[in-house]
Amino acid sequence: MTKPTTAQTATDQAAPAWRNAPWVMAVLAITLLAGQFFNNGNAVQPVLGWYQNGGLKTLEWDNYLSWLRFNNQSDLSQRLEQNAGMDAHVYGAALFADDFVTDSKRRARDFWSSAEIEQWNRLREQIPAQVAASNLYRWGLPDSSPRPARFFTAPFTGGSLWLSLATLLLLAPLAPTLERRLGHGRVFALWILGCLLSGFGYLLLASPGQIPFHGATAPLLVWFGAFFGLQRSTLQLPLWHPKHRQWQRLPVSPYTLLPLPVAVMAALALFSTPLLANLSAGIAAFIGGLLLVQIMRPQPVEAAQQDNPPTDPQQLSSLTRGWDALGQLNGDVASTAFAQILATEPDHFDALTGQFTAQQLLSDNAAWTTVAQQLFVHPATEEGQAIQVAQCWQQYRQRGGNALPAAIGWPLLQTLTRAGEFQKAEKLARELDDHALKADAIAQLRDTLLQEGLAHRAKALA
Repeated sequence: MTKPTTAQTATDQAAPAWRNAPWVMAVLAITLLAGQFFNNGNAVQPVLGWYQNGGLKTLEWDNYLSWLRFNNQSDLSQRLEQNAGMDAHVYGAALFADDFVTDSKRRARDFWSSAEIEQWNRLREQIPAQVAASNLYRWGLPDSSPRPARFFTAPFTGGSLWLSLATLLLLAPLAPTLERRLGHGRVFALWILGCLLSGFGYLLLASPGQIPFHGATAPLLVWFGAFFGLQRSTLQLPLWHPKHRQWQRLPVSPYTLLPLPVAVMAALALFSTPLLANLSAGIAAFIGGLLLVQIMRPQPVEAAQQDNPPTDPQQLSSLTRGWDALGQLNGDVASTAFAQILATEPDHFDALTGQFTAQQLLSDNAAWTTVAQQLFVHPATEEGQAIQVAQCWQQYRQRGGNALPAAIGWPLLQTLTRAGEFQKAEKLARELDDHALKADAIAQLRDTLLQEGLAHRAKALA
């Protein structure tokens, strides 16, 4: 026997209701991409351009490298010297080196003239104003001012546009499932926490003079982590079927999707500088998402997926009693329970399928035929219902049920078509008399056969 499609047996819907769409993730994605055009994180920061061209670098850069070597930081001195010609961000190491400034004030006469000392002091006094006018240092996270609030705006600042777009495209198939299971509020909270986690991961391996934390890719990995933290069994993802010209649900194992975040982290490491700091940011966000989603208590899948839950406790009790009775092969009790529901709601699909089975147990052919005909004209548009009707039709034929009137047979043919039972539908079409419903039913069957590549069978339909 076939159980009804209730809240306990519901599966993922092919098209979530508009209220379950991933609105939070979509709005954030658009904002992140827009931020790339308004705040280019790859541009040279104004304060560093000023340092490089305003005379301060000429005065103190060589002294700063010597000061690093004298203070047992030869590796850093060598690295900054090698990168100075390629990336102006390395000058930030000297710009915010308070110990170096203090030491230079004490020993200035050892390497500068009086005029140079006066110029150096004047330029040093201009640094706060230059920093305030530098967008990336205001929106990013310089080593001199690690304020956590800047992590929330850093993802909207610069970064690689193609890398952000690729990450969002890889996240798109997971977004509906994630936001439907967690809810909009939890998804947004995850994003906020992901910004903090990725920024923390960046600071773990960032060194003085490197580019401040910015870009969208690392924080986005918190959603990847949350998605995999939710999965416990096979899930269904939407897949466009070109032959059928419609979206279908494809069952997959969550582990087959692990290459998606791995690919994002690999691209983040290879195409973002500094490599290790950005990779650390992405890993921190991903692992954080895995752990945080465990304590967020996501809403149950069944509750989120059910569009029309039974609101009448008496109706739910009757359904349960009826199906329990069928499990014990007690047709009388089952028939009574389902009849209580059908008395007030004659088109209740679960009650009809239950009564169909109950009347089989009672061998009441007249009542069974009546219930079967009610079931065969049911629209059966919800997921799984068409297949259940097709199974009941097969049982009806096997038990030698009466020939169907055309007013019932043609709606049944449409249901069989939706269930993919094309041979049964074609056979039924040859048995039915003409009726006003025939044209639509035949047209639906013919179109479906053509989509399946069965043109020769479609042409054979009258």
